Amino acid sequence: MVTQLLALALWVGPQQPPAAQEVDYQIYSEPPRLLLTQRRFRLLKRERERESIRWQQFDSLMRGRARMSEPGFALALWGAVTSQPGACRQAAEWAAKANASDPAELRQIALVYDWCQPQAGEALTQMMARKLNSALSLRTGDARHIRSLAFAAVAMADAEPKASEAALRFTVETWWQSRIAPVLQRGGNPFPTREQLYAATEFLHVIRDNLRLDLREGLHQWFEELPALLLLSYYPQPWPAAENEYRIPAYWEPGEPDLREAIFSRAAEFALVAYDANARPHQFLQGWLMLDRFLMRGEAGIPYEFLWANPYQPGLSFTYMRDVYHARGRLLVRSSWDEDASWFGLWDGRAQLFVAGKRILVRPEAQPRPLELGAVRVLFAPAGLRFETGWLPPPGEGEKPVEETAFIVGLDKETRYDVEVDGEEIFEAVSDSSGILELRFLPGRKAAVRVHRAR
Repeated sequence: MVTQLLALALWVGPQQPPAAQEVDYQIYSEPPRLLLTQRRFRLLKRERERESIRWQQFDSLMRGRARMSEPGFALALWGAVTSQPGACRQAAEWAAKANASDPAELRQIALVYDWCQPQAGEALTQMMARKLNSALSLRTGDARHIRSLAFAAVAMADAEPKASEAALRFTVETWWQSRIAPVLQRGGNPFPTREQLYAATEFLHVIRDNLRLDLREGLHQWFEELPALLLLSYYPQPWPAAENEYRIPAYWEPGEPDLREAIFSRAAEFALVAYDANARPHQFLQGWLMLDRFLMRGEAGIPYEFLWANPYQPGLSFTYMRDVYHARGRLLVRSSWDEDASWFGLWDGRAQLFVAGKRILVRPEAQPRPLELGAVRVLFAPAGLRFETGWLPPPGEGEKPVEETAFIVGLDKETRYDVEVDGEEIFEAVSDSSGILELRFLPGRKAAVRVHRAR
């Protein structure tokens, strides 16, 4: 997984952090408090009643006693939806032995405690409570640790109200508002993996559900850009695994992709849609997610698939999105939304091409030949400072002309350039923070273009 990719959308301009507001960190809602809101619980019950494909797959694995990747989470979810006390007790037995210092297991302990406490029995409940209580002093770690701390604090709000309030105050004010939000505003990357992005999204859900606090305030542009970034960071060709096909986020490491990252990437997208289903970028995500070919059927993915997917939520076809992302000094391009498309990505001074199922390292300093990806041409300076427009064939009868876009990479950063196009007046353009210059041209016109640094 390319750890830098998620930084593509994190720069949100000169916005100021939201003013601090007085927050009541006491929890007044009734369990379940973690993820299973009443609305989502009704949806899951409905999915079970209509025997949806996601429920059938999840139920089949659980009844078949498959070895689930996260047994506490899976058993608790299945037990809650089926109202089977035996499953909840098994989940509690697992949680009583789990390692609370592991953020993934701490998360599961909190979920089991929150979802299955009535069926667990007093002894197991007390064992889980001791583990959760011991974790309330956690004050370090990445998004996975902080998410799990927030889960523990919400789960223990009745038993340990003061410790719970202190932990929740830390996660919101010290971690998110003082550490994460400023990094997002500076263009940094606090979520270097898709697993951490998913953990952050779960954190946002639980804080909003229980404290009525939307931590997106002041960061709306980042959330608006994130869906396009996620969709364009995937290679066009899916990965055929034994259980289902996966969309693979771009990565630098040699060898086969990390399917765990692919699972958490899809889970994060589902959770983002659930957080704000009315946002237009999320509607494109919903259209992307609802193709059954990519439904996660394996032991690791199906609990997330069943928990978050909402097949009743309307979506928009992602093919109506622009297949180019250029922002904050980064560039992602697809030649089309077809799965046999070519793909190019450039970020942090490194570039990669994906074509015919192969990843190819591109060295901009070696001045490779121009790359054509549909209506986009990527040129490499200095040779790319002279080129011609009109590389697309004329549109057929009834077809809409397509605007051509040229990206010149390898220029000086944040520098003014004069652009001369035959038959037009000279105009000025500015390269971005990575030395990328974007130029757009009217369709159907051949003309010579010359670019040189402005005097």
